Amino acid sequence: MQAHQGTQIAATIDINHLRVGGIYEATTQSGRTATGEYLGIEVAHDDWMIILRNRGGAESIPVTVLASVQATAA
Repeated sequence: MQAHQGTQIAATIDINHLRVGGIYEATTQSGRTATGEYLGIEVAHDDWMIILRNRGGAESIPVTVLASVQATAA
């Protein structure tokens, strides 16, 4: 009997704790950080991204590259 050779899907960070309007700091696996007001999720071509708005505009960060998302003081 051969072992199953299916593809593995990378585990993604749990983002269920995020609340619209809250201020969060997101850190990617490469060490990049972004801080801003959480606006929600957007999905484009099956890529889920969180949207953070700050003074510079809005940033969409793919969920698959997130290392952590922490609430910050406003």
